[in-house]
Amino acid sequence: SNVFRYRQQASVKLGSWFVHEKWMTPSVFKRAAGAQASELDIASGWGSVAGAQAVLERHWDTFFIESDFNYLASIGINAVRLPIGYWTLGLNITAGTAFEDVGQAYANSWPRVLRAINQAAHAHIGVLLDLHGAVGSQNGQPHSGVSDGQTQLFAVPENMDKTIAALEYIAGQLQSVNNVVGIQMLNEPTYDKGLEDSVGILLCFCKINLADACLRYMNDRSIASYRPERRNLDFHPP
Repeated sequence: SNVFRYRQQASVKLGSWFVHEKWMTPSVFKRAAGAQASELDIASGWGSVAGAQAVLERHWDTFFIESDFNYLASIGINAVRLPIGYWTLGLNITAGTAFEDVGQAYANSWPRVLRAINQAAHAHIGVLLDLHGAVGSQNGQPHSGVSDGQTQLFAVPENMDKTIAALEYIAGQLQSVNNVVGIQMLNEPTYDKGLEDSVGILLCFCKINLADACLRYMNDRSIASYRPERRNLDFHPP
């Protein structure tokens, strides 16, 4: 795990695989609902939740495949940043959130994330898992999962609690995976009067609840990373 973690990283971002952005994957938004701008709009469109689930699962299975990881490795890429949303984690996490009514569309999303991490490992590529969309939205932007423009992560304690629960789930799932080089806790949070307190809460969460946590600031707009000890992940998709 130390080899993956501390070597010089040459990396790319795998955007619009598990968190959609319209400028990258416009076809997935063709029959989205509402503003047709966010992940929630996709899940609420396509005629039904089952219809949206079928579109999303086909995308997850075909947008980026194992041979693409092998190609990246062949040109010198040894790490990827993989954005996900809290909705990616499944029904237990989406309960009581904006995605509750469409959570079934993501029932099989997390196993595919694990498959992607495993495929990256086969190509000797490390993965920085990025929580791109937090409960309530950390910046009001469509890439956070919603298109209503509201930033409700920091203002609503329940949203912070649910986001921490999502991070705890991710860390528990990945703590023994060799090639996960970090967990980016938030993507581009908008400055808010509650942001500084939220940073403290997240740091305390890591120090208290996650054994062997190692924190570092990712950049001036991302909060931190959690990087535990790991073993190899053997995942067999259904």
